[in-house]
Amino acid sequence: MKQFLYLDTDIINSIIAQTEKGLVQSLSDEEVSTETETDSLNASIKGTGTIGGSIVKLAKAEANLSGSLESIEGGSLSSTSRQIISKTLHDAAFDIAYAYISPSEIELQSQSNDETGNYVELTRVFDFVDLDYLEKLFEKDGIIEFIKKTSAEQIEAEAEKVKEGHNREQLRKAGINFKQEIKKAIDANNKQYDDIAVIIKAMRGLIPYNRMLISSDGYLVPLNTKYFRVDPLDLGFKYGGEITCVGMITNIIGEDTNPNDENNIFATVQFTANEVLRKLLPTSENNLCVIHPIAIYYGR
Repeated sequence: MKQFLYLDTDIINSIIAQTEKGLVQSLSDEEVSTETETDSLNASIKGTGTIGGSIVKLAKAEANLSGSLESIEGGSLSSTSRQIISKTLHDAAFDIAYAYISPSEIELQSQSNDETGNYVELTRVFDFVDLDYLEKLFEKDGIIEFIKKTSAEQIEAEAEKVKEGHNREQLRKAGINFKQEIKKAIDANNKQYDDIAVIIKAMRGLIPYNRMLISSDGYLVPLNTKYFRVDPLDLGFKYGGEITCVGMITNIIGEDTNPNDENNIFATVQFTANEVLRKLLPTSENNLCVIHPIAIYYGR
């Protein structure tokens, strides 16, 4: 049983439409009436002789769900009921699309089959990165300021304990200036957080997405807010462990990947930006593979 966290229904519809030469309109429109959806679907089936059995199965599933819910609702479908039907059909459509694309399962630490255009399936413990959330941590009176203040107080307290064990003459002979040493320690502690803030700002300029998944073996999965099935604000807190991502490799950023035309300033700038991104992200691989996700879920 799959629990979908993210599902790109537009790509799923496109895969089914291209394969079976037809598209179930009810998969993408939750607000039209069931009667309208059925008429549209029947017209589509009558109008083309190459519709496969998968769309017919979805049509029957929709009819069964609609009929059952209509009887419960007293003859009319509520907005909630339509959403239930649509989501159920989306989930079923994913299984159909999955069978068509047959994604390759990529094992951890293996990028041997990576090529742009390939569909892949990755089961990993991903790091979820929310740039909006991270930026807020560094705002005035945010948690990072509190951490800095707490760390500075701890450094000062520990220095006072060391100072109490030595008299002034011993400290003078040792050439220790406690005020300077404390300041250096506090500055070094603050710098590590300031460096992180710089990295976040740089990533914001390099990646046109607010949220993404990153794996330790070099897979970057940008996420579009439109296709979340759960509240993305909760994702980093509520969900952890291994999840599965199915998608297409759309770009490979590697150490040996050079601009096609070194005289093209735009290609050169893009290559430089990609190199910066590759070095910023916490991966153990030389190549960074960008995945356009179709679905992200728990289970099989």
